[in-house]
Amino acid sequence: MLEVSTLRGGYREGVTVFDDISFSLSGGAIGFIGRNGAGKTCLAQTLSGGLRSTGGSVVLDGRDITSLSSRGKVRAGVSLVPEGRLVFGQLTVRENLVVAAHAAGRSNERIGQLEDQFPVLGRKRAKSAASLSGGEQQLLAIARALIQDPKVIVLDEPSLGLSPVAVDELTATLRTVVTETGQSMVLMEQNGELLTGLCDEVVLVEQGLAVRRLDMRNDEDQNALFESYLGV
Repeated sequence: MLEVSTLRGGYREGVTVFDDISFSLSGGAIGFIGRNGAGKTCLAQTLSGGLRSTGGSVVLDGRDITSLSSRGKVRAGVSLVPEGRLVFGQLTVRENLVVAAHAAGRSNERIGQLEDQFPVLGRKRAKSAASLSGGEQQLLAIARALIQDPKVIVLDEPSLGLSPVAVDELTATLRTVVTETGQSMVLMEQNGELLTGLCDEVVLVEQGLAVRRLDMRNDEDQNALFESYLGV
C-alpha cells in the first residue's frame, strides 16, 4: 500500500508548489486533475524521487521512502512515466525494452510478456521508437516502466498530445493493466475522460492544494468533475 501524508514540495528551497497532499492507494488508480501550474508535475517528480519533499511522508508497504533518490524509489517499487514519454527514438521498440530490462535486472522473458500484453509493441518491435505514433510511444513508455514490476506507477500527463481516439485506446489499455494485474497507478492529468474511465478517485488540485475529492464510481461526482473543472 502507498500512503502519502501531508506531502509538500517545490522546485527550489523556500518556494512551495504543492502542499498538504494526502492519499492512500492499494491497487487501482487515483487521478490528480488541475490546470497547468497547479503543481501536478512537481508532485509526480516528488513521489518518484526526482525532487525531494519539504514536508510530509511517503510510505510504501510500511517502509518510509520519503527521502530516497529516484534510483532508490525505483528499487523500492515506484516507477515514473514522465511527461513527454522520453523514449529513445533512435532505438527500436525492442531495444528500448532491452535497455529498461537490463537496468532493472529483468530477463528477456519479461520483455516477451510485455510484448504480449501490448500487441502493437510486439508487431513493431523492429521499428524505431521515433516512427511510432504518439499513442504507441506512450504505450512503449508505460511498458518500459512496467518491466521493472513496480508496486506503483506514476504517470505525468499520459494523454498529452494524443488524439481522442488514442486517448480512448490508452484508457482501455491502462484499465486492462489495472484490472488484470492489480497495478497501482497515480495519474497527473488534464483529461477528464481518461480519469473517469480509469480512476476510482480523482482529486482536484488548484494552486498546489487538493480542493476536492471525487468518487468516480458515483455519477454525481463524475458530473461534478466535468461541471466544476471542465465547465460542461
